[in-house]
Amino acid sequence: MGCPQMGRPPSNDMSRITITILGTTAGVPTRERAHTAIHLNYDDGEQFNYLFDCGEGAQRQMMIAGLNIMKLEGVFITHWHGDHCLGLPGMVDTMGFESRERPLDIFAPEAKRIKKALSVTYSMGNFKIIPHDVPLRGEKEFKVLDEERFSIISLPMKHSVPTVAYALVEKNKTQIDLKKATALGLPEKGEIYNEIKTRGMASFEGRKIALEDISSTRKGKRFVFSGDTEVSENLKKLVRDADLLVQDCTYFEDLKDKPHQHATLPEVLDMVEKENVKKTVLTHISRKYQDPEELERLVSNYPNVGVAKDFKRIEI
Repeated sequence: MGCPQMGRPPSNDMSRITITILGTTAGVPTRERAHTAIHLNYDDGEQFNYLFDCGEGAQRQMMIAGLNIMKLEGVFITHWHGDHCLGLPGMVDTMGFESRERPLDIFAPEAKRIKKALSVTYSMGNFKIIPHDVPLRGEKEFKVLDEERFSIISLPMKHSVPTVAYALVEKNKTQIDLKKATALGLPEKGEIYNEIKTRGMASFEGRKIALEDISSTRKGKRFVFSGDTEVSENLKKLVRDADLLVQDCTYFEDLKDKPHQHATLPEVLDMVEKENVKKTVLTHISRKYQDPEELERLVSNYPNVGVAKDFKRIEI
């Protein structure tokens, strides 16, 4: 998708966000479920690739899924339990073997741990690792990364160790609506459109034409990865109106005592309904649940809720 021609109203280009869930177990891997890792591809003509958490074996899961670790711009770690981060040393080692040159940004709470996590082996490459610290406390969304088309934000969550959740929030797009423009007498193309987009208004044949008169706004998409957490006020805030939520659901029954502070199915179902989440995929599933068909049955009455499997791919 190229840039619009000079002086021509831009087309109604659409972005695509593709989520590949690479691992879905809680704590201990099984034959069917690997440790947590989620690959995100954002494609709006230009592509961005990120990894959310990097559990043991994440790089091999990416290879099986047909994804290239060398294309990763950044890695976002939710917390420092081993099932969410122990894939980092091996993946970085492979990047070095493959002669990666560009830096790799790694975002995490307690970012000082990044260097420790990668110090267990001698480095095989010379590319730079850039650590970015993510706040551990508070109730305000923190902008971790800000690109022209989207931002990635974080909020602290409620777990047995310091942890955060992340959301990719696409920015709203204001686009010229050619039907509205021509109905007001504007030509199909011309420098007038550049002037209106730049200044918000322009004069045409003695009339003032404002951007809002000839445009429409497309609301940006919102993807949320909860990491490991109980349902909390911060989580509810982050998932509100999300297009896709990949959510910790370690336990599928209602538990009063939740070891290590994870979410349960009943409270997740209640939250996503109240917070208007369009689609929810449940992950970080305890190994005690051996029958995937039984898990699907438990959510069968909720059409917008599904159970993750390794290599499940979702587009929004």
